[in-house]
Amino acid sequence: MNMGYGVYIIWCTSLGLFSMISGLWAAYFLNMDMSLFIEWEIYTNSSSTMVVSLVYDWMSMSFLSVVGLISSSIMAYCIYYMDGDKTFYRFSLILLLFVFSMMILIVSPNLISLLLGWDGLGLSSYALIIYYQSESSCNAGMLTVLSNRLGDVGILMGAGLWASAASWNFSLGIQNVNLIAMSFILLAGLTKSAQIPFSAWLPAAMAAPTPVSALVHSSTLVTAGVYLMIRFNNILEESGLDNLLLIIAVSTMFMAGLGANFESDVKKVIALSTLSQLGLMMMSLSVGLSELAFFHLMTHALFKSSLFMCAGCVIHTGGGSQDMRGYSGLGFSSPLLSVLFNCTNMALCGFPCLAGFYSKDLILEMMFSSGLGWFCEMMILLATGLTVSYSLRMMYMLNGSETQGSSISSVEDVNNSVIKAVVVLFTMSLMGGFFLSWALVFNSSSIMLSTLDKSLVGLVSMSFGAMMIFLSLKSEKLVISFSEFQALVYSMWHLPTLSTKMNVSLFTNLGGLGLKGLDLGWYELYGAQGARSTGLGFGGILQLGQKSVLVSSYLVGFSLLVLMVFFVF
Repeated sequence: MNMGYGVYIIWCTSLGLFSMISGLWAAYFLNMDMSLFIEWEIYTNSSSTMVVSLVYDWMSMSFLSVVGLISSSIMAYCIYYMDGDKTFYRFSLILLLFVFSMMILIVSPNLISLLLGWDGLGLSSYALIIYYQSESSCNAGMLTVLSNRLGDVGILMGAGLWASAASWNFSLGIQNVNLIAMSFILLAGLTKSAQIPFSAWLPAAMAAPTPVSALVHSSTLVTAGVYLMIRFNNILEESGLDNLLLIIAVSTMFMAGLGANFESDVKKVIALSTLSQLGLMMMSLSVGLSELAFFHLMTHALFKSSLFMCAGCVIHTGGGSQDMRGYSGLGFSSPLLSVLFNCTNMALCGFPCLAGFYSKDLILEMMFSSGLGWFCEMMILLATGLTVSYSLRMMYMLNGSETQGSSISSVEDVNNSVIKAVVVLFTMSLMGGFFLSWALVFNSSSIMLSTLDKSLVGLVSMSFGAMMIFLSLKSEKLVISFSEFQALVYSMWHLPTLSTKMNVSLFTNLGGLGLKGLDLGWYELYGAQGARSTGLGFGGILQLGQKSVLVSSYLVGFSLLVLMVFFVF
């Protein structure tokens, strides 16, 4: 290891200490049922004040602790993954800017101060996605930054309309909810969390290095929209937009789960699983379960970051290939890596007694007991079953003995730096949900479900898992029989095309029609060219008139008369 990589060790230690201190403060605020609110007044005009505010409560401090823990582990992971990189100083600085921007967003209860962290996330994420300078990275970075700019516009418009409430602090109880302002805030949350129809940028962001993907898709960029909507939860319920959010979230869950079952890129499968879990969080927010959404946000951050780091080890040691169809024998070649990967993958699909089980099972029970319609319940069941199916499919393809490509059976096991980076997050992926469930779940009301409702999720999950293993064995027939359907699902319902090529072709065609119909058409006829041809026509008529004998003799006589008068006087 290069001694220059000590910058990663320094920041790893600093962020680890920050995570411990934030966790202790979160426990103190939670135990004492108190919060600390700091506000600096910058500008006052009439009844509106522009202030920079910071709030420290159990929610912000616990989320800061999780962000610090994941950032510390990823800094240690960068020593392994970014080995040989000549610009690791620049990479570490951009990564720290990304982390600090998320920290500012977490502690900002004010729309004005929140803009600093919100725009910092957008800028630093673009710089990280295009870190590997290539055409695909450039395209992915532009798609990401332009999609997130819609959310930035929503925040700016919402802040402008929120001025009528005489305060930008959304932590204060505002009685008269501005529906248009809340619509812009909802737009910002949907774009940042990549909900339909803004889902195309999330898989495209996989062009970034794997440590960045582990940070972006676990606790920072994509969770910023969910965290914003958690803070706006009471106002969201009063505005009446929660039904719209429910439809969007359930559709996103189903679309992402279905697409992940047909994806072969291991990083994109995990990215689509992130999109599915974000839909689950938004779904729980739409029915008022903000605390459960935050609970799942924290557990998801723990096991998703460790899952990405394990996938990065598989990619890094497997020659850089991300195609799962070329992997096999991971349990024989890297038994420790196989254990880490499979356990975190089982936490993702909600295996009992792991971190994901405590939050997902509680959210699903609350959703079934809330009296939703049969269509929403059916979509939730399908999305849950699809999560199990693509998780088992990924485990089967990486650990199976049959493959269509080259085997990775000669790959060595993970080294010590990876174990040190993953061990804390892996431990939290196993036991973190149990401890967090005692600390963060405040709903003491009992949930009454029938035996069928209680066992329905397990039955659907096992059915989808068994079906996916069977289809994995018959993958060739699946491709031949459902090629058109697979193309639709693989393209995420053509959302990337709608976000990129459709907009470009639409405006290009409109520009061509405008050029032909206006610039080279009506504007030319009634504009400069039309005036020129009209003037030339009238000039020709005058010249023809001046060439006649009567007009020319008249002009000569008139000229002589003028000269005589001039000489006389």
